[in-house]
Amino acid sequence: MPPKAPTRFRRLRAHGSGVAFAAATFLAFGVASSASAATIPVGYEAVSLTAAPTSVSVGDTVTITAVFTGLVDAYAYELDIAYDEDALAFVDDSEQSPSGGFHSATDTGSEIEIAATRLGTSPGLTGTQTLVTVRFAAIADGDAAVGIASGRIIGSDGNTTTIDPSAAGASTVVEIIADDEGTEPGSGGGGSPGGDPGSGSQPGTGSDTPADGSLAVTGADAAPWLIVGAGALALVAAGTVLALRRRTR
Repeated sequence: MPPKAPTRFRRLRAHGSGVAFAAATFLAFGVASSASAATIPVGYEAVSLTAAPTSVSVGDTVTITAVFTGLVDAYAYELDIAYDEDALAFVDDSEQSPSGGFHSATDTGSEIEIAATRLGTSPGLTGTQTLVTVRFAAIADGDAAVGIASGRIIGSDGNTTTIDPSAAGASTVVEIIADDEGTEPGSGGGGSPGGDPGSGSQPGTGSDTPADGSLAVTGADAAPWLIVGAGALALVAAGTVLALRRRTR
């Protein structure tokens, strides 16, 4: 059974912006803007808002798709898609609409306001159509609700059908799972524990040789050997000088 839209998704926005949008569209393309109420057809039969995938991890993205069936001459439309801003973030410029038209998307921080219209002689959309797809990034774990807060479909003859945000299929839920694959600091899960101090396995004791074959003595450990070596060289040099002197006498 499809999830019900949250209470805040069930409100309808004021009609002013929609009327202005429709008027601008129809004046620009020479479309009639009045019709008898008795002849207004039903603009669509059903809506299905889906998420793909339905379960994601924090940091992943999810695609929301709004599919309408039974469309009748959808020349322009507005959709306000509400989302949980604590768990989801809109991916800029990710919105897509059917070809042959123009669309815009405005992110208010909790809703994506979609406005779209056909262009020139492009016919109105009919039948089953994907009116918009948008993408969100998962930013926190939990169940994130996404739903149509309001909307309207406008025919080429100016007839307007209001979208019911409380209808079945007008909302969906995305399950977001926390990314806990990493190992906690200090847990020791990332490697084997080291040897105990003084066990003879620590560097600098003279019992181990590094894997790269380099000498294991450095710093203060090397100083006594350097001193002894220098002294031995001095003694050998002195002995050589005395021997040469005796031979020359």
